[in-house]
Amino acid sequence: MIEVEELEKQHLESYKNAVLELISNNTETLLSEDIASLLKQPPLDSMDLIRSKLVSLSKRSQVILDTEAVNGLLQKYRHHLVDSFSDILEDRISKLTDLVKNFSPVKSSDIIKFPKKEFGIINKKIKKEAKKKIMDSNQVLLLGLPTLFKEDTNENEKSSVIVAMEKYLTSFYSKDLLESMELKIVIKDTTLINSLLEQGERYLFTKENSHLFDNISAKDSK
Repeated sequence: MIEVEELEKQHLESYKNAVLELISNNTETLLSEDIASLLKQPPLDSMDLIRSKLVSLSKRSQVILDTEAVNGLLQKYRHHLVDSFSDILEDRISKLTDLVKNFSPVKSSDIIKFPKKEFGIINKKIKKEAKKKIMDSNQVLLLGLPTLFKEDTNENEKSSVIVAMEKYLTSFYSKDLLESMELKIVIKDTTLINSLLEQGERYLFTKENSHLFDNISAKDSK
């Protein structure tokens, strides 16, 4: 019986490790693929909302921007965004990992499940931190705006573009970016929930159908 109980313990630990890997991979792709796709430079200039807004404002104010300086600033801004988000999802991994490590089945049919309220708590904190990261990165862009103009640009015209750009960044753009991130996270949460269900079903199938656990099944049926 001791040997069978040890096998059950090993099977549970293997199951937990598989779930931890799911969490890690899910979170990594959430950052490196889903969220990064919102922060990195779009493949086409026409898809670049910030660049398009800058160009539109400069035309409206009839000022000429230094194209090379614009490219450099936007690259700096996006690198700052990506770098600042590299640690924002660590709390997601930590919280979900704790739930896995604390999992102790009462019945033989118990599997690891994450309550929706847990995702709600985690995502609320992520949103709060993300908002701050975006605001910090916006300052990097705003502080660099004066360097984009040709030397002979009128100060009033510069100010007009900068004020309008600040309003755009702190309102529409930041709000849209946060909403897009929230959607990406919810989709990834759903993917993780479904993956956990599949992993749990495999865990139970092995436990119920392997002859190594026959004594366990017999014990549970008493």
